[in-house]
Amino acid sequence: MILALGKFSTENFSKFSKAFSLVEVDVERYLTWDERDRMRFRAWIHKKGIGVIARMSLRIQRHSDEYSDIFCAIEDEFGAQLHLWLISSGRRRMDPTQDRFSRQEFERAAASHRLKFWWEWGEEDTPETLRGIFNEAGRVLDLDYHWKWVKEASNQVHFKLHGWHPERWMRRYGPTLIRKYQKRMQLYPESILILAHSGRIEEASEFE
Repeated sequence: MILALGKFSTENFSKFSKAFSLVEVDVERYLTWDERDRMRFRAWIHKKGIGVIARMSLRIQRHSDEYSDIFCAIEDEFGAQLHLWLISSGRRRMDPTQDRFSRQEFERAAASHRLKFWWEWGEEDTPETLRGIFNEAGRVLDLDYHWKWVKEASNQVHFKLHGWHPERWMRRYGPTLIRKYQKRMQLYPESILILAHSGRIEEASEFE
């Protein structure tokens, strides 16, 4: 299993765990960073040998040429350290009506770039809400909310912990739940686990 730090920000430079091999970067936010911060980030991941997960939401409507510009910019920024593209609708549940334009334009750009990407399910997404949408994409599923559908994903699956636990918002998952997730993920040793809950850095070594 590979461990990734979700929701990376410049504040994480001074507070980081060696347990992480990847960092997830929000593409829209990254491209608004000051050039000095971007240079610092690129030097930092290069020095540490860390890969980047580029995450993008389809909630902002763009034409295919705008998506292409973003793909090119991010590929130029990170080169070989760009590990994968992670795409989400930016909603709790995919809305085929509102998101149709974004999906169509994204698919055109992804096809022209021969882009392989993973689709991050929303909190309320199910196979039914996503029927016929990005069937060829890999899946990023929450270990609490989507576990019962993992087997349908074959080997095209990675995992994420958002803090959405059904009983309460999770700042820390704690030893009992961590052991539960470790047992589940033993079935998928090549997968990535993205920690996106608020205690993700403090608990990284326990997940490792």
